[in-house]
Amino acid sequence: MMRKKWITGICSSVLSISLITLGQGNAFADASAAQAGSGKEVKNVILFITDGMSLSDVNLARWYQGGQPLEMDKYFSGLVRTYATDSLTTDSAAGATAYATGHKVKSETVSILPDKTTMPFIEPTPKQDMNKPLPTLVDAVRLNGKSTGVVFTCELTDATPATFLSHAYSREYAYSIAEQMVYSGVDVLLGGGSDYLVPGKGEVNRKDGEDLTKVLKSSGYEYVTNKKDLLNTQTDKVWGLFNKEALDADFDLNPQQQPSLKEMTQVAIDKLSKNDKGFFLMVEASQIDWFGHDNDPVGVISETLAFDKAFKAAIDFAQKDGNTAVLSVSDHATGGLNMTNYDTAKDLVSILKKAKHTSYGIEGDINEKNFKKMLADNYALPDLTKEEAEAVRKGLKDNLSPVIGKILGERVGVSFSTDDHVAEEIGLFAYHPNNYKPTDFAQSGVIQNIDVNKYIQEVTGLQLAPLEKTLFVSGDQFKTKGATVTIDKTDKQNPVIAVKKGSQSLKLPIDKNIAVIDGKTIKLNALTLMIQNKTWVSQEAIDLIQ
Repeated sequence: MMRKKWITGICSSVLSISLITLGQGNAFADASAAQAGSGKEVKNVILFITDGMSLSDVNLARWYQGGQPLEMDKYFSGLVRTYATDSLTTDSAAGATAYATGHKVKSETVSILPDKTTMPFIEPTPKQDMNKPLPTLVDAVRLNGKSTGVVFTCELTDATPATFLSHAYSREYAYSIAEQMVYSGVDVLLGGGSDYLVPGKGEVNRKDGEDLTKVLKSSGYEYVTNKKDLLNTQTDKVWGLFNKEALDADFDLNPQQQPSLKEMTQVAIDKLSKNDKGFFLMVEASQIDWFGHDNDPVGVISETLAFDKAFKAAIDFAQKDGNTAVLSVSDHATGGLNMTNYDTAKDLVSILKKAKHTSYGIEGDINEKNFKKMLADNYALPDLTKEEAEAVRKGLKDNLSPVIGKILGERVGVSFSTDDHVAEEIGLFAYHPNNYKPTDFAQSGVIQNIDVNKYIQEVTGLQLAPLEKTLFVSGDQFKTKGATVTIDKTDKQNPVIAVKKGSQSLKLPIDKNIAVIDGKTIKLNALTLMIQNKTWVSQEAIDLIQ
């Protein structure tokens, strides 16, 4: 089932923590902060993004296990502000882009400069740079000879993984995003969404007849689709997609077929850490957000605890390695979860522990004839009221998740204020071998999302600013060299930039990192892109024309 994971527009009523700090200015540490970080560089960074996770979600997950501390608790370091350039409440694309690129951008755009800025503390983009693709941390790491990885539980084209490996005016351009990700040069990619790579009649299958799994294999990747094959991979260049669309929630997955978030994280670390120069790994706990949208407290618990296990695996590696920083942030919070239980923790746990699955886990099996038995067997809800039973019947025709969530919630004192994103600050969890945190870098306990990116640049010694000048430049620069430029749309779904000057002929396929110069195919250091009918190419491509 294809799930709607975001809702456009801004909820008129948002839950926000009223903490005041400096705005966009916090993104740039002053000289004293930079000096404080000297000598604290690390070789590896593991960045977790817990999509949609609020501190209330963490609180619920903690009480689910009897109030015992979570692994993340000891690493809580501060709060992060997440607003976009055009919105108090951000979506995942803009929120994750801030972590990937160090720039706040417009909602629903993927790693490109904004063409709309209405929020305070943010300088408008010069007209000539609007929608310009932005280099990401993955680009910087890759070009410095380090290894890169992206792990997630959603589809590969979903907003957060997309922001680290692709660029688009809309997060909905999955067709383009999937191809860009295949040609991105990332070393390890693990998650869901195999249907996005292959031709077929399904909604998300490719319509151009191109099988991108063949491209991966011809580029030296091992492509796997089940847990057994993942654990037996023999190469350090691996793509693993373990479901046609998103992976199942942790409470629901078949451990014989699908790896858990922890297992994918461990495999990625094992592969990437073989590079002596170091690595960058982004791990997204994708579906906390989805269960927030659907107001399912069991789903929120499932995915928050799954993240906590993966986070512990990363911390265990970092402490043993001694040269790795581990961070966890959210792109935003979702659902506005509230706990108003005046009973004991035992009362709450005794009910929630009886839930065998998330609401997604019974989809396809529950129907109007068996719903009472299904809810009794899977949620220990044998005593539905007449009103609750009628709500379930309606939910079966529309969306059952929030119905089940409300029935459970009323028994344990858990409710949601919205089915949308909320604008509250989210939690920052951080480990550094020398205890140098993003809050030290920003000199504030409440930081901006882009501060996290700037911090990663500092502790790794990487710099994105120089790449912003060379990795993506306007395709019009070919014309300044006296060349003619046309767009070859012979294959309408795979356009090609055609450049001619004298006897030279250059072809640059859109969404790929290859060039055909005078009949010879070479690999480029960046993708060729078309965004809002404007072309963007690497300076390396420009330099091919003499």
